[in-house]
Amino acid sequence: MRSTLAQTQTIRVTLARPAHAPENPSGLPAPIAHPEFAPLVLPERVAPIQPSPAEPEWRHGWPVPSTILPQADQARACIQLPEFDADILERCRHISEGFPLAEAGWRSGRLKSPVPASSDLPHFERVFRLAADRAGCESAITRPDYEELLILTAWFCVRPKQAGFLSSYPKALLCPLSHASPPAALATLSPAQRATFARRAPVYLRYLLGQKLGLRTCADLENADLRQLLRRAGFRLVRASAIPEFVYAASTRGEDPPIRPWKLTLRQELTDDQAADLLLQAALWQVQYGLRLVTVSDGAPHWNIGAFERTDWEDAFLSLGVRIPPRFARASGLLDWRAVLRNCLERIGTGNLPESVLGRTTATPQRVRHDDERAIWDWVDRTARAVLDRARREAPQLFTADGGLNHRLARTFRPWARLFEETSPQMLRRMGVSAFTALHRVAPEWFGWEAAQLKPWELEQECGKWKGARGRALLRSAYAFALHEQGLGEIVGTGDQVAWRCTLAQFFSWSAQRHNAGGRAYDFLYALASRHGLTPLLRREMTHTAMISLLAGMNLHRDLPQIENCWELCLRTALERHGGQLDVRLVLPDLAPLPLRLRRAVMAPLPYHYLHPEVRLVRDFDLRMAQETHRKLEEVPGWWDDERIIGTPLHARVQDRADPIQPVLRRLNPDVWLGMSAPPARFHALRQLLSDRAALGRAHAPTTLSAAEIRSLLRLTLEGALAHSNVLQVAHSAIRRGGERLLAREDTREMLDSLLLHLSAAVETEIWSNARQFIVLDAINDLLALTIRCCLAHVLSAG
Repeated sequence: MRSTLAQTQTIRVTLARPAHAPENPSGLPAPIAHPEFAPLVLPERVAPIQPSPAEPEWRHGWPVPSTILPQADQARACIQLPEFDADILERCRHISEGFPLAEAGWRSGRLKSPVPASSDLPHFERVFRLAADRAGCESAITRPDYEELLILTAWFCVRPKQAGFLSSYPKALLCPLSHASPPAALATLSPAQRATFARRAPVYLRYLLGQKLGLRTCADLENADLRQLLRRAGFRLVRASAIPEFVYAASTRGEDPPIRPWKLTLRQELTDDQAADLLLQAALWQVQYGLRLVTVSDGAPHWNIGAFERTDWEDAFLSLGVRIPPRFARASGLLDWRAVLRNCLERIGTGNLPESVLGRTTATPQRVRHDDERAIWDWVDRTARAVLDRARREAPQLFTADGGLNHRLARTFRPWARLFEETSPQMLRRMGVSAFTALHRVAPEWFGWEAAQLKPWELEQECGKWKGARGRALLRSAYAFALHEQGLGEIVGTGDQVAWRCTLAQFFSWSAQRHNAGGRAYDFLYALASRHGLTPLLRREMTHTAMISLLAGMNLHRDLPQIENCWELCLRTALERHGGQLDVRLVLPDLAPLPLRLRRAVMAPLPYHYLHPEVRLVRDFDLRMAQETHRKLEEVPGWWDDERIIGTPLHARVQDRADPIQPVLRRLNPDVWLGMSAPPARFHALRQLLSDRAALGRAHAPTTLSAAEIRSLLRLTLEGALAHSNVLQVAHSAIRRGGERLLAREDTREMLDSLLLHLSAAVETEIWSNARQFIVLDAINDLLALTIRCCLAHVLSAG
C-alpha cells in the first residue's frame, strides 16, 4: 500500500542517471532514485511537479532528498525503495509451482537413500533444489543470485489453503533460531550461520517490507511503526531501528540521508553517548535541510539572518524526537538547546551571522522556565488545544455534527498520548502531567466525572494502564466510580476536589436491596469488573477484597479467605475503621506540573534505615556523649526514651515568641497531629498538611493550612530537626536538597498533592514495614510528623 502522498500527488521525475551512479541490473528506467528503483506509477489526472534542480545529487548510491524537492517529506516520498527484478520474480513463481511434486519426489528418494544425520541443510532448501531442477534451472546452486531465488521462492510457496504447499514461511532458511528471538540471540550462532543470516535476511525483509507490508518509498519506511509491524510478523532478530540500514545499505548515511535514523531509533536503544551523537546529527540536518537556514558554497556558510532570529530553537530540536542525553540537559531535565545550537555553529561555522544576532539569540530566556507556573500551564494548554484540533481532523467520528463529543466512540479511542507526543515531543513526560490533565483544562465539558464525560482511565492504552503508583491511583478511582454506578455511595465535591463517599447506613441499605434482588456475589463482582474494564481484577492479578484495602488505605484483606462472599465483610470493616464514613478521592492525576528536577530530588532512594525503628530527636548531650566516647549513637543508652525538644534547635524556635512559626503552631489541630505515632498509611503527615482538618479556624472549627504555612512547617523541619535526628549523616544532603525543591515554588499545596498521587497508591495495601521503598519523601514525611508532634506538645504544655 503506497503512502497517501504517493496516491494523491506522486511526483514523477525522469532524470538521466549520473555518470558516477552504478548500473541498473534490472535494465528498467530509473526515475529519481536508486539505480534499482522501479518507475513510479502516476494517475493521469495529476499534473507532474518539476523538482529543482533538474538533476539530483547522488551520495553513497542514493539521491540526496534536498536536491529533489525543498520539502523533506515530499522528497522522500519520491524515492522508491529497490524492488526485485521482474525476471527473478517470474523464475521464482515458476519454481514454486513445482514445489508439491518436488516434495513428493524428495520423500520417495529419501526412502531409497536416507539423508545423512550430519547434514544441516534445511528441508525446504533440499526440496527447492529438486524443484529448480524440474523447472529447468539445473545450475541454480551455482548462480550468483541463488540466495535471492531461494528466499523468494519460499515466499511464493506459502499458500496455506492449497494442498502440497507451505502453511507458513520456512524460517530455518535464515538461521536455526526462532524469528521471535531477541537480536542478542544471534551471538549464539556459529560464524558460518551468522554469515548465512547476513546474506539471506535482507532479501527476506526486503520482500516482507515491500510486498507484504506495502512500504514502497523512503517516506513510507520512515513513517511506519516498524517495531509493531515486525512484531506482528513475528520477526525480532534485528532491531526495528536497524532494519533500514540492514536491508537497504547506506540509506541512513550522509548529512541528508534518504532515511533519517533519528526517525527510527527508539529512545531506550541508545546509550547517553549515542543519543548525544544522534541528537547532534539530527540538529545539523534540521538547521541545514529542515529549516534551510544556511547554504554552503565553496566551504563558506551563508545564513538567513532574519529566519535565524525568528526560529524557536527549543521546538525545532524537540520536534526531532531524539532522547535528551545528560550532556544536553539542564538541571531541570529540559533540553539545553543553547548547547545543541552552539555545537551546530561550531561544525557549520558562523559565516555572515553578526555577533549581535548571536548574542540576542543565545541570551533569550528559555520559552518555558522551570519555576514559572504560568508559563508551564500556558504551554500545556496550547499543546492540548492543538491535540484536540488534530483529533478533529484525523478522527472526525469522535465528534458529533454540532461539535460535541461522541462519548460512545470516544471511550474506545486511545491514542491521546500519542497525539501529544507527535504534537509536542516529550511534553507530558517533561512536565509530569497526563493527557487527561491537559485535556481537562481546555475542554472540561468533555473530560471529567459526569456520566457523558471521559474519565482518566478511558484515555489510556490498555498495556500498562494500571501499573505503578499512578496506575494504582487510577484503579482506585475507577473502582470507586464503578461502585457509585452500581448504586453504592455518592459523588461529592466539584472541580478537582471530587470524592466518592459511602456511609454505613448507605452500605446496609444497598446491601439489603442487592440480596433481595438475588444473584451470586461472584456474578455481581465479575459484572462490575467487566463492565468498567478493570483488567487487574479480570486477570486475577488483584482480588476484590484487595481492592477494598486499596480504597481504605490499609490492609484489611490479609487474613480473609480468597472467596467472594468476604467482599461485603471487608467493605463493612473498612467503613467501621473509618468511623462509619469512607471518603475516596477520585483523582484527576497530575494536578500540578512536577518538573524533573523536583521529582528526582524527592524520589531519590535512600539505601539506609533509621538507627531506631522510627525517627527520633537526638539532644546535644547525646550527640556529645557519642562523639567523646567514640561510640555509635545507637550504643548510647536512653537517647530515645522521650520526645522532649530541650537540647535541640527546635526549643529555641518554640520559646521565641517573635518567631513567625509561633502562630502557625498555635493554629494546628491537636486532635490530628498528636495521634500520628502509628500512621495508618504512607506519607500520613504530608497528607495531614493538605487535609481540611489540619488547623483550627474561628470558633475552633477545622480548616486548611495555606501554602505559606505549609512551607514554614517544612522549613522548620529542615532547619531544626534534620541535623538533630537519628537520620544518618550521609543522607542529610539528599534530604535537604529534596526539601529545598519543595520550597522552591509558591504552589506548595498543589505540588504535594500531585506528589502523593504519583507515589503513594502503589503501596497502600501492603504492610508498612515491608512495603517501604525508602526515598527522600519518606524521610521528609517522618521528620515533619516528629517535628510537629514534639513542638505542638511543648506549646500545649507551656500553656
